[in-house]
Amino acid sequence: MINKILQRAPTNEKEFFLAYRYWYRKLYYFLYQKTQCSNLAEDVVQQTFLIVWERKNNANQQIQFSTQLFQIARTKLIDELRRRALNRKYVAFEKPFVLTQYEDLERQIAYKGELEYVKELITQMPFMRQQVFYLHKIEELSYKEIAVKLSISPKTVENHVSIGLKFIKKFFKLS
Repeated sequence: MINKILQRAPTNEKEFFLAYRYWYRKLYYFLYQKTQCSNLAEDVVQQTFLIVWERKNNANQQIQFSTQLFQIARTKLIDELRRRALNRKYVAFEKPFVLTQYEDLERQIAYKGELEYVKELITQMPFMRQQVFYLHKIEELSYKEIAVKLSISPKTVENHVSIGLKFIKKFFKLS
């Protein structure tokens, strides 16, 4: 009686659990021999039995269940190997971009640290030089725009920027 049940696809829960207990190890070792990976073999066995359960009402009872079971397992194994290979290709393709993003992030962090340091140095300059330097280097205004905004000559703006740069360079050489 049990042999007859195991030779055809299960049609109810009781038959399914019986088939599962009987075929699980055989199917697992079959897949493990092909892959030498226990996790992969386990995943494919689970996927195979899931398909068997989903198709329990549509199974072809003319074909021996073991044939159907191992064919499903082979197909799932091929699908899984393809998926993993594609995943590896994607990771290999993405790796340079991800590394670049991390490098950019490190540069941004370093830039922010340096920017904070420069802002701190700017506060040590005389008030007018602070304003000129900040407007030119941080807000990126031209000498003419700064001259109009602060009602000073463009030459004065240029002098303030030049002296401010020398001041900051002196402190960067010290650190």
